Amino acid sequence: MHTVIGPILTRDGGYAFHSWTPEEGLSRGYAYRRIEDAHYARKAEIRSRTRGYGDHMVACSTMDEFTSALAQYQIPLYALVSSHRHHSHTINQSA
Repeated sequence: MHTVIGPILTRDGGYAFHSWTPEEGLSRGYAYRRIEDAHYARKAEIRSRTRGYGDHMVACSTMDEFTSALAQYQIPLYALVSSHRHHSHTINQSA
């Protein structure tokens, strides 16, 4: 199974990430209030997908990477359009 996990974006007053699989299509993630919670959930999703499907999983850091990865699977870009404006966010995580 192929999985593409998108970057963390602002959505509905919170932070969320999207993912795509051939079986489920585009899944819009839950909007967390804190960006740290969204990062934790995204990392957990990546770890859970890597266990069984590591060879076919792509974790994208930017929307450009996400849309390019989806284009490789011939997913129409209108599937990504929503009424919400998305902005990528990153945080520095110290050891």
